[in-house]
Amino acid sequence: MTRLIVGLDIGTSSVKAGLFNLDGRKVAISHAHYGIYSPHKGWAEQDPAEWWAGVKEVLNTVTTGIDPAKIAGIGLSGQCPGHVLVDDSGNAIGNAIIWRDRRATHEAQWLAENISREQAAKWIGTFLGANAASPPARLLWLRDNLPGDWEKASVVLQPKDYIGLKLTGESQTDIHSAYCLVNPNTGKYEEDYFDLLGLSTEKVPAVLSLTEPLGTVSSRAAEQTGLPVGVPVIVGTIDAWCDNLAGGVTQAGVAVDVSGTSEMISMHSEVEYAGGPVFLARLGDDLRFLCGPTQAGGDTLRWLSDGFLRQSNLPNSFSQLQSLADDVPAGSDGVIFLPYLYGERAPIWDPSAKAGFLGLTGAHDLRHCVRAVYEGVGFAIRNILEICEQINSHEADYLTICGGGSQSRFWNQIKADITQRSVKPVEIKESACLGAAILASVGVGIFPKLQDACANMIRFDETIEPNTMNSAVYEDAFQKYLSIYPSLQPVLAGYEVRKT
Repeated sequence: MTRLIVGLDIGTSSVKAGLFNLDGRKVAISHAHYGIYSPHKGWAEQDPAEWWAGVKEVLNTVTTGIDPAKIAGIGLSGQCPGHVLVDDSGNAIGNAIIWRDRRATHEAQWLAENISREQAAKWIGTFLGANAASPPARLLWLRDNLPGDWEKASVVLQPKDYIGLKLTGESQTDIHSAYCLVNPNTGKYEEDYFDLLGLSTEKVPAVLSLTEPLGTVSSRAAEQTGLPVGVPVIVGTIDAWCDNLAGGVTQAGVAVDVSGTSEMISMHSEVEYAGGPVFLARLGDDLRFLCGPTQAGGDTLRWLSDGFLRQSNLPNSFSQLQSLADDVPAGSDGVIFLPYLYGERAPIWDPSAKAGFLGLTGAHDLRHCVRAVYEGVGFAIRNILEICEQINSHEADYLTICGGGSQSRFWNQIKADITQRSVKPVEIKESACLGAAILASVGVGIFPKLQDACANMIRFDETIEPNTMNSAVYEDAFQKYLSIYPSLQPVLAGYEVRKT
């Protein structure tokens, strides 16, 4: 009998479900979109009820007409870090704080001042720094600013783990989604660390490895989703980790660009690395990769489309953006864009960083700005890629691209030209779903190891080669890009946008 695997991804802009066979070919894909709420500057929230409504919709869609006996397992993937306060009845208390939220700046500064590098390395395997998106900063903010909700909460869950609770009735997470809270070497929470934070380990979920079963689909969830009762639900992991898995980061010499709302650039690694501009991640004891997430990638195009095209009464679409950019030569005639619309993560880790166009003259117009946005994200990718290559002491053989952005051949060509690397887009655009399905295929025992599952389930579209004619102009523009942020940082750090 043909066996099928479901990959379920709770993303930033939508929930996606993919039904795959064991050679990685999609049987069915479904999406359901939801919004982001920003009640205050720097805040980013979502309603968990909208996630669950979307999950029910997409699961019912992909399982329609499918023999339930063929579904061997379900893997979970989700945006991270996100935080949902959950009560004793398994219901969400208010909105969830998602990864883009920057409200916990005061708490992040407290962490940087009160937890040394040595303590952090001992307790959680990484340095916290003053990162407002870090899970401990978020938990401190919730405790101190929403004391009533905090008191009612029995557990704080990541988005995918909240959906896992709805599917199985079990409140658990994976070791990667619990980063900055759990000791990655032991999978345990350190009591001394939580005592210093003034937090109880009773409010954080038990930790599993990413291919372990969270539980099985309950009868109530089966009625609502169309899934069969008793199917194993594998706990899965962070969406970007699933994307990287689907992009082939398990293979030596491979670099991956996860191209979505933000970008994450990763590279398979054989070295140990303590962290800095990028960090070291693991998918198992023998699978590790260097990675650096940006704060905005494809979302720069959404911002550009909404803010420039709509207000200029131009067709508001990504194809219109591409058409405008295609009219301008490589290098945008000297215009350079810093893609720091929401601050920046890797490699500068500066929440106060600001976006901007540099090099504008009266000879430039909207077309130059549009192409500069595409290229600015490309420069950010190259910057992180070269840092990873330097740490590894060798260049990547090629760059795979997965996620929604991989569908744009135009942008893929720009990325190939800027990095001067061959680009291989993955065949399955919903790569986080595929990565979750890969994890589930190992978790239910179909494949013995992740490498085996990847070898069977990953497929690529046509390779895009870099245009060497654009190499010189992009080299010059990239060096200018690298020089701009250090020069402007003292000014931008004190600049605040005033809402009118």
